[in-house]
Amino acid sequence: MKFRAVYPMWPMVSWALIVPTLLLMVGITLVVATDIGDMPFDNSHLWWLGVGVPVASSCWMYGYARKRSAMQRFVSAELAPLLVQRVSPSRQALRAGLMVTGILMLVAAILGPRWGLYLEKQKIHGVDVVVALDVSRSMLAQDVKPDRLTRAKMQIRQQLTERPVFRHANRLGLIAFAGSTSLRVPLTSDHLAFRTQLDKLGYGSAPGGGTAIGQAINHAVDLFARSPASATKVILLFTDGEDHEGGPVEAARAAYETHGIRVFTIGVGDAKRSAGVEVPSGNSGQNKPLLYDGQIVFSKLDVAGLQAISQAGNGQYAPLDQLYSIVNNVAGMWQAELSTQQRERHRPRYQWFVAMTLMLLGMNTIIGQGGRSKSQSMSRVWQQELAA
Repeated sequence: MKFRAVYPMWPMVSWALIVPTLLLMVGITLVVATDIGDMPFDNSHLWWLGVGVPVASSCWMYGYARKRSAMQRFVSAELAPLLVQRVSPSRQALRAGLMVTGILMLVAAILGPRWGLYLEKQKIHGVDVVVALDVSRSMLAQDVKPDRLTRAKMQIRQQLTERPVFRHANRLGLIAFAGSTSLRVPLTSDHLAFRTQLDKLGYGSAPGGGTAIGQAINHAVDLFARSPASATKVILLFTDGEDHEGGPVEAARAAYETHGIRVFTIGVGDAKRSAGVEVPSGNSGQNKPLLYDGQIVFSKLDVAGLQAISQAGNGQYAPLDQLYSIVNNVAGMWQAELSTQQRERHRPRYQWFVAMTLMLLGMNTIIGQGGRSKSQSMSRVWQQELAA
């Protein structure tokens, strides 16, 4: 009697390795070659758990090979016929296949596949925030690198649209201002649209020369007309503080006292440069200084003026590199119900894979390793003969 007849490898290779691998390959093919590849997963970043499938297969096959090796070393050829009748290789291989396939289904459940659409009403709670960004020529100054305007856009994008503490439910609006104002984005919860329009801003995005901070605050106030009465309303004013039209403090005070809108100011520039910095002409991308009546034009960050605006608007002043402190402050404010939206959602389907996992593991438990009646009777006869 050959010992490989008791523990043949082919059934184990078929059920524990080939069958789960084929199922895995079919799943990958469907994801790559069909529309299934577009369906979302709750935990797609856990794809590496699929490594557990070949690892489980290898462990079962290793244990199977150890059993056969142990039998060759410790069992005589005379006892082999009795063991052949007590052991069912096909059942052991089937149990291994059920276990490995169950692990595969469990990994699929953890990934959380979703398919099938339904409409869900979602209430948006958060804070209404209007960003007013200075795009005047002085924002091209390079006392902060690469220049004031580019640095301000980088910080706004990072702190308002990428930080989890702020980005989820708050509505954002965007205004560009120089000598006059230009509405770029009304209040919206679509932060991708906000970020797209923010990236497009540059010098000249708002018409007129000079800087009209008061007009920018008044325009921002108008954007809150459709906000709920209970909503928390905030204006974030990004500028170097140079104002050529007058009235920014009065505008901030009126915004807070009349409409309950708080005005926060963010200084863009290097406050350590007491003499200011040269303003580039901006012609054809050259860095030549701007001249006025034959004199080089300098721009200086007006910290005192921005602090006065924020105090009048019951807000807070911060330099650009400390924008996170203002963002944390706003994120901790009262979040009112801003709107109710209907959104298409994909139905979670992980339950199906959990059910298949439980079914496969249950079958693995029910199925025995071999026949009972015949092997038991032969073992009793063998034991009686040894006793005699």
